[in-house]
Amino acid sequence: MESRLTEFPALGIDGDEGDEAPVKIAVVTFAFDNAEIIYALTKRGVYIKNQNWKKYIKINDKIVQRLHDSQELLDKMQTPCYCFLTFETEEGKSRCELYNRTVK
Repeated sequence: MESRLTEFPALGIDGDEGDEAPVKIAVVTFAFDNAEIIYALTKRGVYIKNQNWKKYIKINDKIVQRLHDSQELLDKMQTPCYCFLTFETEEGKSRCELYNRTVK
């Protein structure tokens, strides 16, 4: 991705030096579709905080069973659904925003 964006036309955002500098990605972060488990773990945490052990055991068993029985859920939770890129410069970010239009 860095090399492709570096080859894009310069936008002049970071000045002349930024036009010639290679585009660098500082951080890549992936997001996963794990809302179901996060919600259940949040509820479980509330039960622990309130020392409601009967509800804690019930929801913990439900979480364990759901993870054990559903390969679809495991696959969904382990497959990235979004990728977030943080660029070192504004020039890199701006070139990336134009990526789909430029590549067409």
